[in-house]
Amino acid sequence: MTVQRQSSVEKPVVDEKEQSSVDIKDTGSAQGELQSPALSYKPGSPSKPKLPYSWQLVMIVLTCLCTFGNHWSNGLIVALKTTIIKETHINNSQFATLVAVTNLVNTFLCIGLGFYIDKFGGALMSVILAGFHLSGAIVMSGGATNNLNSYPLLIVGKVLAAIGDGSLDNAQHRIFSTYFAPGRGFAFSIGAIWCVANLAQFTGQSTANVIATNLGTYAWALWISSFIAGFSFACAITVFFLDRYLRARYNVTDQTSGRRHTGAVKQGAFNIRAIKHLPMTFWLVVAFAVFENAGVQSFVSISTQFAQQRLKKGAVIGGWVSSFYLLLPAGLTPFLGIYVDVFGNRIGFLFLSGLTFLISMLLLKFSHSVPTFVAAYVFYALSQAVTPAPQVEIVRNIIPDPQYFATGFAIKKSVVQASIVIITTAAGKLQDLSPTDSLDPAVTLWLVYAFVSVAISGFMLIMSYAAPNVLPAARLSQVSPRELPDEVEKLARKQGIVVRKPAPEEEDDGVTELKLKEKMLKSPIHQSGILSWGYLLIGLAVIFIGWIMFGMGVNWGVHGSVVAGTVGE
Repeated sequence: MTVQRQSSVEKPVVDEKEQSSVDIKDTGSAQGELQSPALSYKPGSPSKPKLPYSWQLVMIVLTCLCTFGNHWSNGLIVALKTTIIKETHINNSQFATLVAVTNLVNTFLCIGLGFYIDKFGGALMSVILAGFHLSGAIVMSGGATNNLNSYPLLIVGKVLAAIGDGSLDNAQHRIFSTYFAPGRGFAFSIGAIWCVANLAQFTGQSTANVIATNLGTYAWALWISSFIAGFSFACAITVFFLDRYLRARYNVTDQTSGRRHTGAVKQGAFNIRAIKHLPMTFWLVVAFAVFENAGVQSFVSISTQFAQQRLKKGAVIGGWVSSFYLLLPAGLTPFLGIYVDVFGNRIGFLFLSGLTFLISMLLLKFSHSVPTFVAAYVFYALSQAVTPAPQVEIVRNIIPDPQYFATGFAIKKSVVQASIVIITTAAGKLQDLSPTDSLDPAVTLWLVYAFVSVAISGFMLIMSYAAPNVLPAARLSQVSPRELPDEVEKLARKQGIVVRKPAPEEEDDGVTELKLKEKMLKSPIHQSGILSWGYLLIGLAVIFIGWIMFGMGVNWGVHGSVVAGTVGE
């Protein structure tokens, strides 16, 4: 879009919403939207009051609770590993299949579900996905009740739960991306999600064996998880009807499009060609997540056993020590979200998360003293704290059209799930090859992952300052919302970008020259999308390798220690 500008005078003052929002009206999708007659806004209808902050807070609380049951159950199976193997009479390879099924199912399922989250909205999909998790939790609980101890039922339940677990957080993010703009509460809302998620996982993981021991069977730990999943399902239903109520009563702006939030459903089917519109910065973030995010998540799977080996303590002490890494992120993530909303620095946080992960692995690899071990787990907790909010926020911030945020996030998550399977299966094989069953050789893998993640994030950070024209999306994600308009104008002048003056009806929908320039800056330079297709093929190769590694792991009979759907995504 390099047509002559009709007005040479730039508006001196940009509306506050326009400063903080990077969303562009997609006229193509607007024509393909089907609006519900009961909920649509008709021309000439009485003006509605602005959405109060109190209702926004209620939406944050209820949306965060939608995945409380999901995260509560994350560490249950691994925490109950010894008991489940004993009661169901299975081996390590069968247990590996049980705990890895979530990652495997979501290597491909996340992408399709991401499209439907964008199509139907996060509220409706949260109900559907939370329902799948609840059904899976009930089936697993039933499979362990009355000494049934059915391994096939546990597998069926895990698959059902996996359908919901893998994309439920994506639906949450989509809800918040609708109600909150970048720099105006979106990062804080993401931080709040992971605060609740960490607390839920900590409680579920640390109490699983206590419940099983005191109540006589591990089935009670699974049933309690099912009851909590039912509570989360009820919260998802409440969010769905609350969303309808707020749209009907208040003037709610959809922050992904700049238009009124009417509950519109996008027409059309999944189109893989949309991949070509994703910029290079997005694929660099995906590459970073493949190593840092997957490395941080998968290390959770060995944290308890590693603590036992280093501290020479039992499973209970090891479980409590390894679970405490969740408390620091729970306390910090909301405040980090506020910082990102106010100051930006998203690439800087990616680099910080990779760096703290690297320091943690270096300490674990080259020192065996207890104080060093404690320090390593503190740095690991810091890497967990600074991973979620900036990664989710930056995906929304760097793609040209935020209406496809869920699709972009799903692509990233699918590749990360495969990477988790790869590193955990390889680590399990290295542990099995150790004559003392030591995890020390496996730490080398996490150390390599950490080095690569620091290299990728360091490259993006340097380029965002040294050569902002090469990765303009990275540069714009680094600046604060109040500096964004000036930075967009500066980069647009350097690249010779000239846009048309929006039509009056477009201005009514929030489209400005500034937003058009920003969209062009974030769009790929080569519209043919050749590079994007190449990056996609690499991502598919990672997924394919993940499936191969899983099959090899089953053949090897490696330790089943993958934690699926772990905090961080």
